[in-house]
Amino acid sequence: MPNPPRLWWQDIDPVVWRCFGQSEDLARERNTAVLAALEELATRAPMSTLAEISAQMREVGFRDQASDLELRDVLDYLTGALLVEPFRDYAALNAGLDAVVRRQEAWALTKIGRAVVAAVRTAVVDSRRALQLPSRLLDSVERTVRDLTEHVISDAGLLPSDLDDVRTRLEEMQRVTADFYAALAQMVQSDVTDDLLFGENRDRVIEALRQFPREYGRALRRVEAALTDLESCGHRTLVETAVGHAGLLDARDQQDWIDERVRRLADLAAWFAPTGSVQRLISSAAGAVHTLLVAIDRRYTALRRGSDLAADFRELAYSLFAQPDDDSARRVYAAAFGHWPAVHAVVGTAGEDVAHATVAAGGTSRHQVEVVLREHERAGRVSGRPRKVPDAGAARAAALKKAAATAENRRRFAALLVTDGEVPLAHFAGLETTAMVILLGAVEVARNAIDAVTGYGEAHAEGASVVVRVRLGHPGARTAIRFAEGVLVAPDLLVTVTATEAGQQPAVAAEGAA
Repeated sequence: MPNPPRLWWQDIDPVVWRCFGQSEDLARERNTAVLAALEELATRAPMSTLAEISAQMREVGFRDQASDLELRDVLDYLTGALLVEPFRDYAALNAGLDAVVRRQEAWALTKIGRAVVAAVRTAVVDSRRALQLPSRLLDSVERTVRDLTEHVISDAGLLPSDLDDVRTRLEEMQRVTADFYAALAQMVQSDVTDDLLFGENRDRVIEALRQFPREYGRALRRVEAALTDLESCGHRTLVETAVGHAGLLDARDQQDWIDERVRRLADLAAWFAPTGSVQRLISSAAGAVHTLLVAIDRRYTALRRGSDLAADFRELAYSLFAQPDDDSARRVYAAAFGHWPAVHAVVGTAGEDVAHATVAAGGTSRHQVEVVLREHERAGRVSGRPRKVPDAGAARAAALKKAAATAENRRRFAALLVTDGEVPLAHFAGLETTAMVILLGAVEVARNAIDAVTGYGEAHAEGASVVVRVRLGHPGARTAIRFAEGVLVAPDLLVTVTATEAGQQPAVAAEGAA
């Protein structure tokens, strides 16, 4: 029994796809050329002979000569892969054994073969396509939904094609959101000093930021109203009305056809739900603005430095990898990060305004340099007197104080959360709000990371120097835990909180819970 549509990845047959993964280029290209030729020939006749296949292979661009024997071997291989089906006309006239072989054999793609070839062709073409952000995407979605609600009353014969349009709209929205998020990802990960790459991603993000607010104001409400009207008609009722006009050749396929179309309508409604992908895409506009600003700042900094920091580290990694042994790699690392005394060829002049002077440790180098702290900048501005070097002592003291306070808070929260062993969530009842937020955040991450083999998941808490380990309790059981903010109903989980710093012991968390 086939899996539901969302579990399509469990139904992949490796035999069907093996011809696309052959290591030999000529064999792979010959197989795919035969499949491409058969796909085009399928629109002209129910089956094709060797001569027709050979001629069509040249039409699709395969110029290498292939004999009939080689072509038949390819067709036999594709037949074993369930992509091609041979046909023999036993009523055809023949003048001998050779004529039987030549005239009574024809081939055509199987149902699986047509689907696989179409999928591969679409994947190859789409992998090279330009990223798109259509300006009237939501208008087309509204038009498709309105056609469904109108044709269910006036012309039910058009409903099958309208339902196919629903699939097209879903694919378009999935492609648009993927393109938008891909642009954001490239801005974060790529070398922002690349003018072409940065310009393309910047224009794409700006165009998205320009379109989505406008789309939200002009079309999103209309789409939501159209989906409400469609829901009032009933998804399954509408599809069952359309199935009579779908032209299904086998009546046994009706239920699968209905279930697939109902699922598509439900997926379309889910896209525009309050927590759906469209709302999340619109909400991500603020994050896109921040990403764009960060990329601009990285670009400005990189241009001032002469290169991007990420590019520098990549070049350093390449250099380290290219070294023949560990000693050479350590020398490259030391040279990159200055882990040996530097040789300074320029020494300080006696005419500087020196407030304090010391001799720097120059190692065994014969060059010595004086380290000075000047009251004024070394070179004056174009106009006006040199500015006094600002005193960073106050800022440094404030930063140290803030770091000390943060470390103290981490230790305090760690002392509240650390447990003697495995405890239920109810053990933490009565925790203060900040400690509760830290704990629940770590519990959520650890629960999502539960290993099916070990039976538990771990996560480092943000804001406390602890590691939280979570194990599932009784399946389906719920636990009510009272906190200062209210009562939390959570799954039955067993939690172990361990300190990451030495000397941390459980504090008053258990006493407060008691």
